[in-house]
Amino acid sequence: MREQITTALDALGLLLTAAGAGAAAGTVIGWGGLAVSGAVVLAGSMLAARRTGEKERG
Repeated sequence: MREQITTALDALGLLLTAAGAGAAAGTVIGWGGLAVSGAVVLAGSMLAARRTGEKERG
């Protein structure tokens, strides 16, 4: 149960970070700011996958 709550909070934090980055970039480059949001989500997903793989191996 604790792991599920932590995962949900991590996902929420990542989405809020992506939204903030997209909004900040959106004021400068317009709708291209969505690409920034996508990059933040992708980077977070890759990092989470890497950490999960390390836990399973170690």
